[in-house]
Amino acid sequence: MNFTTNFKSLSLAGVVFAGTVSAIAVLGLATVKPATAAEFVTFETDPSVSVPNGFVSNPPDSQLVSFSDTLGADLVIGNFGVQGNGQSLAVRVDDASALKMNFSHLMKSLSLDFGNDDPSFSSPGDTAELTLFLGATQVGFVSVPMNRDDIMNQTISFAASGPGQYFDMATFFYNVAVPTPAGTSGLIEVVDNIEFQPAGKAVPEPSTVLGLGLLGLVALVKRQLMPKPDSDKA
Repeated sequence: MNFTTNFKSLSLAGVVFAGTVSAIAVLGLATVKPATAAEFVTFETDPSVSVPNGFVSNPPDSQLVSFSDTLGADLVIGNFGVQGNGQSLAVRVDDASALKMNFSHLMKSLSLDFGNDDPSFSSPGDTAELTLFLGATQVGFVSVPMNRDDIMNQTISFAASGPGQYFDMATFFYNVAVPTPAGTSGLIEVVDNIEFQPAGKAVPEPSTVLGLGLLGLVALVKRQLMPKPDSDKA
């Protein structure tokens, strides 16, 4: 029996080849996602009022974070003059409470401005402390010596060095030694201009997608180029 090359299949293979390469190129470009945009909370659209644990600031502030008091429920939104920056968030009462921030997504960076580092209720070397957690596991810690001028003019920030430091919860605390032992006092934390960046989701590398696409292309072309029996019998 004679076999002839099916030229229609060759033509079809060419079209398939071009189309598949184009699709792979588009798919490869699509997997290169831009960096996830930063999120912000400034409290400027929130009224001056006590707020409950689990508080979420009004839009356009980010809806990806909620705020709580680790001891009691003493969060207050207000304008605290130079101790804040317009509307700010305070953790009232001089106790050992800290500000707790729960995030609805994994985060890879966090920064905030802080004030009310009152020299009358702190000592040289006292620190503002930011602790990061993934669930119950601590994954990061940053401390900044307070300049103790009672003005919101300092920032504390954390940036993950890799996925092992991504976090979904953070606490902010003033660790002061006066008037009680360090770690037990509760100078009122006042924070504002909170900025954080979601970690985003992992996507396939373009080279991986291209490799898989080429393997499929080779199989497809081979099938199209296989000789077919002549329809006329010998």
